[in-house]
Amino acid sequence: MAVSRDVAIGIDLGGTKILTAFIDEKGSILTEGELETLAPEGPEAVYDQVVSSIYRLIDESNLDESRILGIGIATAGVIDALNKEVVFANNLGWKNMPVGSLLEKEFSLPVHIVNDANAAAIAESIWGAGKGSENLVYITVSTGIGAGIISDGRLITGEGGSAGEFGHISIDANGEACGCGNIGCLENLASGSAIAKTAQHRLKMGAKSDFFTSPEKVSAEKLGKAAQAGDSFSFEILKEAAVSIGVGVTSLVHLLNTEVIVFGGGVMNLSEIMLPEIKKTVDQRGLPSMTQNVKIVKSILGVNAGVLGAVGFYFESSGEALAVSEK
Repeated sequence: MAVSRDVAIGIDLGGTKILTAFIDEKGSILTEGELETLAPEGPEAVYDQVVSSIYRLIDESNLDESRILGIGIATAGVIDALNKEVVFANNLGWKNMPVGSLLEKEFSLPVHIVNDANAAAIAESIWGAGKGSENLVYITVSTGIGAGIISDGRLITGEGGSAGEFGHISIDANGEACGCGNIGCLENLASGSAIAKTAQHRLKMGAKSDFFTSPEKVSAEKLGKAAQAGDSFSFEILKEAAVSIGVGVTSLVHLLNTEVIVFGGGVMNLSEIMLPEIKKTVDQRGLPSMTQNVKIVKSILGVNAGVLGAVGFYFESSGEALAVSEK
């Protein structure tokens, strides 16, 4: 009897980790594995990690390989979906990386590639915090910042599939230059990397903290723990980042008149600090008729949003049936 082809390989490729999983058409994760992203070792090293993560997943699972339909990749950066290429991903050190076509040759499977925030927006709209919403924005705040936009039930991808580069809108017209070429990008003010950089700079300039004596020991995660323990230095830095995000979110609400905004990413592990400040900023700056009914919430899919959405995007792009199960 022929084996049903009902599983895709999902890859969530981020600046700090690579999550790989077998996922069926119901959105069930059958097997998964995780690697640390070795971006400092160069673009080829990151690609080699992606390949090895897939082989390891296959080797360590009991899955019949004939069930595998293809590969869905959710990755940070600017995407050319048609050519299956990462045009620019600062966090990965990738420029014009044809990762999709390379993987197709390596595994003899079709590949569809999507921005990681777009992928998470798909997952959250099907199974997550925005389930049932026709108008949703998913925002990831991690090593970088990105957004996935669903309007009237459709993912907005733009020309080439690169829509949603929320982290590269300019919040400070006189701010620092960004690696993307813009000035004063939100990502330079409120990403996990930016939060740590701001704290390090202020400590070097003489700022006082009850928890940090050496700038080199500061990370966004440690700042969060310090803020939760009452460190005013850490809390103020996180508050400033949240306000910057809120400024950007206000523009999104005005532009899209969206119903739900879902936040994910590592920095949103500090949602009890960040979300109130984001909501406060949106309420203060936004048109009441557009902001008063917007739900601003944290993801309920967490770290699996990207990899689930990668497979959801693969099924949709391939014309395969996507069974929406209750979760």
